[in-house]
This record gives sequence, C-alpha cells and structure tokens, in this order.
Amino acid sequence: MQRIGFLCAFTFLFANWGLSQQVIGEFPIHDGGMEGQTAGSLSSAGSSQNGMPSTEWTVSSQSNSAVREMVEDSTVARTGRFSAMSAMAASATNVRLQSPSTIAPDTLMTDTDYTIQFFYKANIDPDGNLYGGTYLNNTSGGRTDDVTNATPFVAGEWTKAYATRTSNTVFNASNWAVARIRTDSAGIYLDTLGFDDFVCYEGAYDDVAPDAPTPPTPASEYTVNGSSADLAWVAPGTGVDGGGYVVVKYLSMPAADNDPNQNGIYAVGTTTSNGTGNLLGTIVYIGTATSYSDTYTAGAYYKVYAVDKAFNYSEEITLAEEVAIGMPELPSSAIAVYPNPAQHTLSIQSEELDIESIAIYSLDGKELIKQEAPDGNLMDVSELPRGIYLLKLMTLEGVDTRRIVLE
Repeated sequence: MQRIGFLCAFTFLFANWGLSQQVIGEFPIHDGGMEGQTAGSLSSAGSSQNGMPSTEWTVSSQSNSAVREMVEDSTVARTGRFSAMSAMAASATNVRLQSPSTIAPDTLMTDTDYTIQFFYKANIDPDGNLYGGTYLNNTSGGRTDDVTNATPFVAGEWTKAYATRTSNTVFNASNWAVARIRTDSAGIYLDTLGFDDFVCYEGAYDDVAPDAPTPPTPASEYTVNGSSADLAWVAPGTGVDGGGYVVVKYLSMPAADNDPNQNGIYAVGTTTSNGTGNLLGTIVYIGTATSYSDTYTAGAYYKVYAVDKAFNYSEEITLAEEVAIGMPELPSSAIAVYPNPAQHTLSIQSEELDIESIAIYSLDGKELIKQEAPDGNLMDVSELPRGIYLLKLMTLEGVDTRRIVLE
C-alpha cells in the first residue's frame, strides 16, 4: 500500500496564536477548522495545478462557482472565526470545495477507506447533491460518495455529515479531500452552503468519544509557580486514537454544560460561550502533551478534554487553584442536599464522605457564599434572592456540583 504526499485531517491548530502552532489529529497539518486561512475569495486548483500541492483551501473551478469565499466572522462560523462558503454556478453540474494538499511525513494511503466528516449549513436541503471524498490527482483520481447526515437537516442550522470512500490508486502532488456539490444537470441545486469543522480520517465513521483524562496521583494537577499556573493530567487508557487534548480557561466556575462544540476544531485564542449563562471560555491549549503552563490568573478554572482523530470530545475534568477538583464528579447519591427548593437553610449530609467546604455560585460563575468545614453541614441561604444557583460541595474524594432552587 503506497503512501502519498497528502495530509487528510484538517487540524491546523495553534498553540500560541500567531506565533507557533501545536497540532492534533491523525494527519496533523490540514486546516479543517479553517482558522489559519485568510478571508476572501478562494482561488481554483484543478487540471491546471499540474501536480503542485496547494497550501490553502480552494475550489475546483472559479467558473463553476457562484460563491467561493473564506469568511472571517464568528457569528457565521460554527466554531472559531472562519468558515467557507460555496455555491455552484447555474450553468455547472459540479464544483468542489478542496482542502489544502501537503507532502510527507504524514500521508494518505491509496486503496484505503477514509471518512470525510464536516458540518454544513444551507437554506435548502442538498439531499442527493452533496458528496464527500478524496482526489488523489488533479482531475481523474476522485472518489466521492453521497454524504449521510449524522444529524437531521434543519434549514439555516449546522448539520453534521460524513461519507466513507476508498481512495484511488493513481495520484500526484495535487490531492485533496473535498466537499462536492454535484447534480445530473445544470440549475438543479444553486443554494449557498457554509462549511466548517472539516476532518478526514482513516476507517469508518467514528462518533464514539474517548475516555476522559484523569488527575495525577498524588494530586498535582494545579501548581502555582510564581507567575505560572502549571496544569497536569493523565492520559486515558484508550480512545484518544491519533488525537490529543484541548484545555478551556474560564475566569469563574463553569457549569457542567459550559463546553466547546462537539467535533469543533478550534485554534488557541478562540472562544466558546456554550451552556449555562453563556459563560465565556477561551481555548488556551491544543496538543498531545499531558501538561500545560499558563500565565497565572487568580480564580481561573480549566476544563481539560481528550479529543480523538474525529474530534469527538470526552467528558471533562476541571482543574482549579483553590482545591484539587480534577477528578470526575461524585455521584449525586453520595451526598444528600435538602430541601430543594429551599427557602432559608440547606442541609447537606453524607454518611460516607467528609465535606470540606460548601459554596454557592450564580449561574454566571460568581461565588456568593462559601463555608469552610461547615458546622453541622448547614448553610444559611436566607439572604439570597429567589432563583436558581449552583452548589459546589468539596470532599477529599472529589467534587459534587448541582443546581439548587431558592423560593
């Protein structure tokens, strides 16, 4: 099986925004999040390419394209700041959005199954007219197939799609992974499609997330050394599978649902505001190492995820300065909290665990009340307004975070 000069996973992810880069993924060169691209019209790369690799996203033909744009707008992109737009000209029956093509050391193999996975957005369902695949030379080596929607199509929303296809046997330096718009005759499908979070990996479609990382033993997951916050975690036993790790920094305690986009391809410096309170998180690390040193920020929280070659994200562990909380959440059955809803006092009881501290936070992560080793495990909440809050219970064995209602 012959390897060719083509890297097919689009994971051009930066460790220091604008300065250096750290990459993860099975083929860690291509820019599937498109965060390393330049906004503007896409050039074409086809038969005239004549065996020369491309370092940018392209289209197969400018004349076949009614729209061919790389867009820098975080409100348009699914993840990060950049996404691509493509539409077929009324006179055409085929146009391809093409990844960069590259050279060794990481190369695509001939006669091998690869899955092309991406998110697209359109106003009109492209059912039967949208394909994914690989081109191993400039025109004649293409192998594409109709995509399968992994999530239902909804007009104007992002749809996850994939196609698995065997690569060809003939190749040259002009080789791409592609999203292809194709019709049997001209003028059938003319809607503009947006594309983001585009990745290609060997084998069948993979939607199984890796196991979560774990904290070190003994606990040393967060150490302050002067102006540096040094984070560490332990790789999961299985599941990373050619991927790595993503670390998100929050300036207040995040809720369980404050997470990056599943299958999202970020760059360091981009942000996410998913989940409770639209709490802003900044991507501070993407890479394969199991440690990271950040500039120390008092009160910061870090979520660490394992990510595989298909950019499936694991459950997170959370690291913070005030206490070692980089372990999975305790089951809610381990600690009883009542009444809930409450009016004046919360009672927190556990037969097996010693509760070290109790804290209440607003939904945007602001600490409102904290008791160290509370006497009788009672907390006075009578001064708080009615509403929904986050309760964090710390024990030597771990952390329990849950919602409470005050009425």
